[in-house]
Amino acid sequence: MFWSLILNVCFISHCKFASSHIKEGLIMEQDPESRESIENFTTDYKIIRTLGRGRFSVVKMAYHVPTLTCVAIKVLKNTEKCSSVMSREVDILKSLGHPHIIKVVEVVQTREATHLVMEHASQGDLLDRIRECGYLKSWEARRMFRQILEAVQFCHDNNIVHRDIKANNILIDGRSNAKLCDFGLAAKTLPGQKLIDFCGTLPYCAPEFFEAEEYEGRPFDVWSVGVLLFFMVTGHLPFLGKSFAEVRRQISSANFSIPPHVANDIFNVIVEMLMINPSRRPSIQQIMMRPMIKDSQAYSPPTSIQTFTGTPSPSIIKAMRVMRHTPEKSTESLIDQNINERTLVFIMK
Repeated sequence: MFWSLILNVCFISHCKFASSHIKEGLIMEQDPESRESIENFTTDYKIIRTLGRGRFSVVKMAYHVPTLTCVAIKVLKNTEKCSSVMSREVDILKSLGHPHIIKVVEVVQTREATHLVMEHASQGDLLDRIRECGYLKSWEARRMFRQILEAVQFCHDNNIVHRDIKANNILIDGRSNAKLCDFGLAAKTLPGQKLIDFCGTLPYCAPEFFEAEEYEGRPFDVWSVGVLLFFMVTGHLPFLGKSFAEVRRQISSANFSIPPHVANDIFNVIVEMLMINPSRRPSIQQIMMRPMIKDSQAYSPPTSIQTFTGTPSPSIIKAMRVMRHTPEKSTESLIDQNINERTLVFIMK
């Protein structure tokens, strides 16, 4: 029973913010739960559908009516436990403005729930990307991994440790750029400061997590990023087993094997990051100096605002008619984004 629960947390309960482009009639076919939740939210947003569920939250895809913008909304009920989790996540995300960290647009409080409105990543998450193609090609892995490292380094430089870095917490925007998300388990900590609380996803947890009563957050993140890189270039996790004890045993002994197709520069970084002794793992800043990361710079397109171009599709015009917008005003709204202080900058493609 316990192992079943762990598997559910690790592999099934993914809060996926992203989705494909809005299909014809999608807005017209909102699920009942979505319609019910919006009644106590705000008329600025129209909930389209549920994207995923976590232990404490539900994530919905929504439409910002004034700007015709697709967003993701993380909803937590206002219980004592959920409120503290959301408050911590909101505080941390508001302090971390970075191109490769998911952007918070606003927080809307109602009597029943807290709504965290975030930018929408239109290409899904990294877990789905890897599942679709088996594993990432070396050039794509280098480019995306560099972006993930930049996000994690920015967190560490600002005394934030994420503690739940994994493939489904990396979103992919319309330009195929990585976005680190879900800071529900993140913590503010100074270098060398010890942490004691349980967190994370089992296959990504560092060995010291099982062996000591306290651990440092930064080396923990480095280990998780190493597991993520392994997954990106092989298509499977390095530590798997039929029981909690078996997975823990593999992690504690760093028992993994890297397939021969993995390039040497990537191989070397994985081995460095998956050192059993946390003091022997390089910092994120040191990893950024490795040839694998330096060579990836050529593959990094400039990050820029996603803007609407061209003529709106019939599905968008149909949706806007329901919202009492004329076709002309729909087009104007998409092109002219000077609306109000809450205008969103990531426009749905």
